[in-house]
Amino acid sequence: MSYRVQVLLLGMMLCIFFPEDLLAQYTVQHQSPAGIVRNELTNLEFIVPGVTLEDVQEAVLFINFDDGVGYQQQEVLYQNGVFTTPIRVTNPSYSGMEYYFQLTLVSGVDIFFPENLPSENPVRVDIIEPEHTEPDKRSEDIDYTILSPEPGEVLAPNDVVLAVALFYDVSTLAPGEFRLLLDGRDVTALADTSDYFISYVPKGLRRGTHTFRIEYVTGEETFLVEEWDFEVVSAASIGYTGLGERTRPVGRIQLGARNQVIQGNINNAYTARSSISGSYGLFRYSLNGFFTSQESSRLQPQNRFGLNMQLGKWWRLQAGHIYPRMGQFTINGRRVFGINTEASLLWENLNLQFIYGEINRKITNLYSMVVVEEDTINAVVVDTSYTLKFEDQGRGTFQREIIGGRVAFGNEDHFQIGVQAMKVQDDTTSIFNVQNFNDLNNTLLAGINTAGSDPQRHIDKLTAQPELLQVQNGTVQPKGNFVGGADLKMGFHKNRIRLEAEGVVSALNNDIYGGALTVARADELGFELDSDVADILDRISTLIIVNENMNILPLRIKDIDSDSASADPFFPTSIIAANSELSINYPGNNFKLQYRWIGPNFSSLANSTIRKDIAGFTATDRFRMLQNRLYVTLGYEILEDNVTDTKEATTKSITYRTNLSWYPVSRDLPRVSAGIRYRTRDNGVSRFNDNIAPDLLTAAVQNFIISGTDTLVSTVPKNNVTLNLNGSITQQFELLDIIHDATLSFSNLKTTDDVFAFGDVNSSAYNFNITSRFNSIRLRSQLGLTFNNTETGSGQTDISIFGLYVGGSYFMMENKLNINGRLALTTNRSTVRSLIIDEASQEDGRPETDYFVLADDAVTNDFSTFVLQAGAQYDLNEFHSFIFNANLTNVSGNSNNDRIVQLRYVFNF
Repeated sequence: MSYRVQVLLLGMMLCIFFPEDLLAQYTVQHQSPAGIVRNELTNLEFIVPGVTLEDVQEAVLFINFDDGVGYQQQEVLYQNGVFTTPIRVTNPSYSGMEYYFQLTLVSGVDIFFPENLPSENPVRVDIIEPEHTEPDKRSEDIDYTILSPEPGEVLAPNDVVLAVALFYDVSTLAPGEFRLLLDGRDVTALADTSDYFISYVPKGLRRGTHTFRIEYVTGEETFLVEEWDFEVVSAASIGYTGLGERTRPVGRIQLGARNQVIQGNINNAYTARSSISGSYGLFRYSLNGFFTSQESSRLQPQNRFGLNMQLGKWWRLQAGHIYPRMGQFTINGRRVFGINTEASLLWENLNLQFIYGEINRKITNLYSMVVVEEDTINAVVVDTSYTLKFEDQGRGTFQREIIGGRVAFGNEDHFQIGVQAMKVQDDTTSIFNVQNFNDLNNTLLAGINTAGSDPQRHIDKLTAQPELLQVQNGTVQPKGNFVGGADLKMGFHKNRIRLEAEGVVSALNNDIYGGALTVARADELGFELDSDVADILDRISTLIIVNENMNILPLRIKDIDSDSASADPFFPTSIIAANSELSINYPGNNFKLQYRWIGPNFSSLANSTIRKDIAGFTATDRFRMLQNRLYVTLGYEILEDNVTDTKEATTKSITYRTNLSWYPVSRDLPRVSAGIRYRTRDNGVSRFNDNIAPDLLTAAVQNFIISGTDTLVSTVPKNNVTLNLNGSITQQFELLDIIHDATLSFSNLKTTDDVFAFGDVNSSAYNFNITSRFNSIRLRSQLGLTFNNTETGSGQTDISIFGLYVGGSYFMMENKLNINGRLALTTNRSTVRSLIIDEASQEDGRPETDYFVLADDAVTNDFSTFVLQAGAQYDLNEFHSFIFNANLTNVSGNSNNDRIVQLRYVFNF
């Protein structure tokens, strides 16, 4: 590849990663949790000021555990201006989680958090054990009788009445007072209390499990009298519902109408969302659906629905829009419209899984016309080009189908071996797709009439040479993919020691048109294919179509430049992917050793997050001290690319990581977490160019090596160091009779490139959030600040972002009415300078003397977004609710304010 082409590709990459008009248009606000408690639900929230529901095509959270080979995918829902998704970690071997957020807009724009290389620099949080607090201190001088509600009792909202009789000898009891808490909130002032009796009638309790707690507080100590749970359900469910089992279905139906004005364009939308679930004995089921009037055939499905049924631990069925997982390398949470069923039989010693559906639905190509361009010299036509154009956003997509399955023998807690396979293939008949002139219909041929005075001349020429017709940005090509392999799972010492391994092979065809390779087609390509080999290729075409468009052809062609060229089959190791893990999990220590080997040609169309062409070890050790309050994590990783030795140089990456987290039992002490990651990357190639002054060497366009007596152009050298620091502190405190939860977090990433003058990266982010709960009134408020600054390419781009948001929620009318609001302000400033070749270095016409410089002209863009949100929810009773939301967005430089008004009705049953 010539250095001119390399410079062009470098410029294109910079435009892709840092497009000027998108550098500061959207900013994601997110406060990462201090830690994720194992087996407990944690909600992650992301706010993107300026983005509305109409803008959203898909939002996905990519999750990885303990530096796995790839990311799992989980859908993120957009409600009331916030992207929310629940996380629950149950695997006992996981010690840490990494994640990043991707929002895809209808316009095709992707927004990420973190913004800079999210898959390489994700958010990292510890997975911590549930709190094991010291037993509450009780007083032997206090006795009691719970009159109502009894522990575990199921009640309708209007039937909840607390009544507790107390017995004690006032002469022996230390002076103090009784305190009543409901779900952790002090409600003593609202209760009727006497010396020996406490009663309380709560208002507006929502359905679910609630907790009463009675304490006796002296001047020095707090004693627990008693704590117990009860459940609130709808009045219609009484007699059918008990704790832990619902024999009568419960659900919710939500209907919504929205009026939206975006850049002066009015858009009305109507939505319906529903969910229903229930159980009968060991059988459980749930259904969900979302339907919108904005469903468009030009997008992937916006209307979504699903069914989930499960019988104990023996059988499970998912149907509709689902997110199945089968293996790390096959499919791991990708959305599918279809079915996924699993069965565990013979005491979990025979495990079956089957997946069938479509990953992408068809989107028809919308062509406009054939554009004819003629190049002339002295009024004589010397060249003619023909291009078939698409309409705006008219490029289509084939229906992409998936079928896969897994069979495993044995119980994974002891010993299990499994076999899995997956086929993904585009349906070539699903859309009309023009490949050459022969595919054109009369409507598109009519477009030639606008190109000149003699359209028939062009038609005659294209008829004789149909390949002359080019499609704008290339024709849509149907792909085919097959992934298959085996996995092994073993557990020892009560499953505390686990060994897991998975190995697969893949085959990817980038254009399955024409079918499998034949003897005749091989002859056209210039080599001889044995008929027996052609028969094999034809037979395996039910799994994968093998032809000349494979990403790697399993044929070794001999004597290609001679008349006796032939092809022999061989197995390319570059299509292999394997991963092995040894984990040791004991109460005070979690250790994991992982080895991965992934070839450069491995591909899975159902899992695009796998890093290819990589091999190496990852070791992580986390130990806990001070009764699981102090977590210390140590990590080491060594990875290399060029696993099949096809590159001129091999890049080695070495990473050291440590993290220290403190989670004290006492809420009076802060939760603190701090981490450091140090990474080096080096491919062993030195910077050498004796045609350039030493002080300009690292800016040189070309690099050379001396081989014997020759000076040869070498591969691009790599040698950089990345230092990443992050930390957070969370503190709960009470001030002015208000309980505050404050979190301050920071992240700093610095990459220093020793061999390229424009390879440095500096990025820093600071976040502050405080949530306040008022004891005297039902008010909750939130205040947040974000500061972000990123400089890439040693000054090529400089982005500064400041965000401020404040919000609150207030309950009134016996908790039937909730009023909420939020104000967000984001200011952005970006400066972009192009990377060009110095003009003076090009004067001698010698490419080896060229070097890069930053352009003198800088493009600066100031951008700010102001978002005001307001809403209210009124619960008529436990069945019926009305929700109102309004959103006003002002973008600097835009004379029109965007606004949204939405009304929803909710029916619970």
